[in-house]
Amino acid sequence: LMQEVFVDGYNLLRTDPELMMLERAGLEAAREALIVRLLNAAGLKSARTITVVFDGHKGGYAYERSEKRANGRLIIIYSKIGESADEVIKRMVSAKAGQANIRVITRDWEIKNSVSQSGASSGVMKRRPSVEQARQKLKAEEDGTADGWSGSTRKKGPSKRPKKNERKPGPDGDIYW
Repeated sequence: LMQEVFVDGYNLLRTDPELMMLERAGLEAAREALIVRLLNAAGLKSARTITVVFDGHKGGYAYERSEKRANGRLIIIYSKIGESADEVIKRMVSAKAGQANIRVITRDWEIKNSVSQSGASSGVMKRRPSVEQARQKLKAEEDGTADGWSGSTRKKGPSKRPKKNERKPGPDGDIYW
């Protein structure tokens, strides 16, 4: 079943260090880089549509603007003054609830809760680890320090570590790019 994907644009842009650096050079460059990544993301290749929503509520237009790219597969929406991207995403997801296989990509808990109540799924896009990061992880696993613990058994206070079953990646199907 083909998915309709909604992306909280600035939320995702501001969680990626590389995109945040691009944003310092210019917001338009960072938005374009995000759009290119979304179109090339392996986990989104089968999506029928990808709708990226950017906030325009602070300094945008009096009306909601949208533009289509990639033969209509990618839709970019700028919310109107007074309406946040979060509100646009919630409105669009609730309007399509039950009609389509919907996925929302955000780190915003309020949107995730609203989305899950409508029956859609939510997740976070993650970058694929670089070769060097993969090597470091493999080395840490070989050393026995992959979980952040040294070999010491000395307790240094109450554990702040989540339970083991909470640390495992769940079936939320995070998308890698």
